[in-house]
Amino acid sequence: MKKTLLIPFLLLFINVVSAQQDLALLGYRNIPQEEMKTFIQNEAMYWSKVAAVLKGKNQITGWAIHAKVGGGRASEANIMTRVAPGTWENYENLGKNYAAAEKQVREEMDPALWALLEDDLKQDKYNVASLLVQNASKGVWAKNSNWNYVVQNFVKATNPVNYLAEEERIMAPFFKKMIKQGGTKMKGWTTVTVLSPTGYDYSFNVFTVDFYENLSDVYNPFTSDSVEWPSEMASLDEMKTPGFWKRVVWKRAMYLDDNNNLVDNR
Repeated sequence: MKKTLLIPFLLLFINVVSAQQDLALLGYRNIPQEEMKTFIQNEAMYWSKVAAVLKGKNQITGWAIHAKVGGGRASEANIMTRVAPGTWENYENLGKNYAAAEKQVREEMDPALWALLEDDLKQDKYNVASLLVQNASKGVWAKNSNWNYVVQNFVKATNPVNYLAEEERIMAPFFKKMIKQGGTKMKGWTTVTVLSPTGYDYSFNVFTVDFYENLSDVYNPFTSDSVEWPSEMASLDEMKTPGFWKRVVWKRAMYLDDNNNLVDNR
């Protein structure tokens, strides 16, 4: 009987995710400090303009550059780029659309500025890893959902679909209530599934994301020392490896806003 009930539920969950098609490409880079100025300049003066062309044509839904906050190994990524195709159609045409957008930006750019940028754009990519991900839910959000910091909580789930469904069932109502009652400084929370790469060789296959306005709120997220956690929360640990594989804090350094304008938040 349980299996009979579970199958329609999982099919419904998968259909909801497919309908949303909230696809994003996350690029993790380890930029040497002596190259950081050139990297930021390239993103602000060129790649953000390319992304704005794509977003203006609805060929992507978002673009952002995130800078890692706090410690970590020297070999780890210190920059996360996010390009969100949104739909499978946009994803499949992303290479072609990027090439056309670059051509348009170059043609519209002052030749003197392009001459200054051209060599810098040949900078190494310093890639550490890349992920194709999909939002597993719309998440929960505060009315004032302005945020500057994002926390990725990476998990290796035994069954990603089941695990994320339980995260949504147990934790979404909890965070929604806490946000509504002012019990947390969190501005939003959502769940994400990793579409690629996957397999036994990788240490995570899903992650949750917390959003905050201030860095101090990341480390002190609740307004009271006494938090009544959901009684079923312990069951989530039975569906994954113990704890988080990794928890990383990023600052949203640059992004395109709802009006397709570049916001420099460094």
